Formats: sequence, structure tokens, C-alpha cells
Amino acid sequence: MSTKADTKNHILDVAEKHFARDGFAGTSLRAIIKESKVNVAAIAYHFGNKEDLYKAVTERFAMPVVVEQLKRLRSVNANDSSTLEDVLAAFYEPPLKLIKKMGKKGETLSMFLGRAQTEPEPVYSLVDSHYAACRDEFIEAIKRFVPDLSEAEYQWRFEFMLSLIVCFLTRHKPVKARYSKELEWSPEDVSATLSSFCLAGMRDMKVKV
Repeated sequence: MSTKADTKNHILDVAEKHFARDGFAGTSLRAIIKESKVNVAAIAYHFGNKEDLYKAVTERFAMPVVVEQLKRLRSVNANDSSTLEDVLAAFYEPPLKLIKKMGKKGETLSMFLGRAQTEPEPVYSLVDSHYAACRDEFIEAIKRFVPDLSEAEYQWRFEFMLSLIVCFLTRHKPVKARYSKELEWSPEDVSATLSSFCLAGMRDMKVKV
């Protein structure tokens, strides 16, 4: 016998798949209702409207990831011997580990996260609202190791840092298929690779926008 929580999570699973594949504008509540085998009242009861449903899909992933990222970052900040590499690992490893742990479902979530970062307003603001505080803390941590830059430079460094993991999550399968039959990956290895690549840009990049 299914519970209200079961129904809610089932709707979220279906909605996540549709939003990942078709984006916010291309997804219809009717399609989600049909695949979920629920009625309009169930959507309204658990979420309200499509915008609220999209927000709930984002929040389900964002909350545990942000909590873990900030936990690790604060540990890094409390350690006088920490490095910029430690800051980057605190950012990259939590989402990579969660998505890898989720298996097949993690692939759908990866696509959703990638598409969410390119949604137009006002949808993007729904996504960004879950990450804004986290972004601010990471930028402050970066300032500790890369001082004396303009605010614009710090904002762009963070955006480029973010774009690396978005690119990996959405593109790693087709890119790896070009040169290898091995599609498995380790969160720790990927985090180290992204951190190493990002490190040079963090220290040397000059952005003129």
C-alpha cells in the first residue's frame, strides 16, 4: 500500500525525467500526470503548480549536496594548513559521490542539473536560490587563497568552476565513448581531475567582461 510520501517521490521521479529531457518550458503537467498515473489533484496537493514542482525537484537534490559541501568547506576553513585544492574538493566531491551512488537514476539527475543551469529567467532564479548561499561561502574561501581581485573576477571564477562539473555530468558518456569502451568513473578521480584543471585558472585567469 503506497503512502503519501511514496506518491510524492514517484511524482518527483517522473517530473525529474521530463524536466531533464524537455526543460521547464517543454514539459507539461499533463505528461507528468499521465506517466505518474495520478490525477491533477495529487499534483496540486503535493506541489501546487508546475513551477512549484520544478522547485521541489531541484530542492530534493540541492539540499543534501549543499549541506555536505558547506560542512566540508567549513572544515577546510577551520584548518590553517588547508589549500585551494581542498576548497575545490569540498565543492566537487559531494555532488559527484551522490550522483554516482544513485546509479541509473543519477544519469537522469545529471541531465536535469545540466539543463537547469541553462534555463532562462525566471526559472533559473528558482534553481540559483538553492545554491546562492553556498556560492557566496565558496567565493569567500577562494578569496583567502587568491586575494586582491575584483568582485567580478571572483564571480566569474566561481561560474567557470561550476561549469566544469556541469560539463562532466552532462557530457562524460559521449566524450568517453570517443576514446574508450570504459564508461565507469570514480568520484574521487573526477574530483581530482576537475580540481587540477580548475586550479590553474583560479590562480592565473584574467577575465575582461
